[in-house]
Amino acid sequence: MLALFAAALAAGASPTVLESSVPWWEKITVTVDDKGKQQSCHYQISLVPSAAKACDPALAASVKADGDGRSGVYSKVTYERRFSPGNQLDSGKLQPGDTLLGRQVMFLTFAADGAIESCKVVAATGEMEFQYNCDEARKEQFKALAFGAPARQAFLTVLAYGHSEHIA
Repeated sequence: MLALFAAALAAGASPTVLESSVPWWEKITVTVDDKGKQQSCHYQISLVPSAAKACDPALAASVKADGDGRSGVYSKVTYERRFSPGNQLDSGKLQPGDTLLGRQVMFLTFAADGAIESCKVVAATGEMEFQYNCDEARKEQFKALAFGAPARQAFLTVLAYGHSEHIA
């Protein structure tokens, strides 16, 4: 499932240059009905709130409908990245009713040119196999630091979580 998130990022959903000095988040939320038909797909990033938009319909391909097939049941899956500069790790807290499918935390350090100098997965939980990893993170473009500044560090938390609800 998280291959979708990596594919969406590769397709240019996120901005070309990401911010390395402030916290930010990015989400792709896909909703399907009880038959597996996509109802919506929405992309958001906190760095550019006005950039919220519908995403590629192909992203819903791996989102499974509720197993019991009850009419009016919608399944929502959200893929999210949360960037936390400095030493403060994101809590990973979800909204009530959401079910964690997977969580991976990477510790990053940045070179003065904005490139990721080092990356290490420091935690992983859930049943999902994460395809967005340090190799994928290194492909991201971050704003360069001030000339001569020491390496900056951050945590990048990748989450996948689901939610089912009955809509009459």
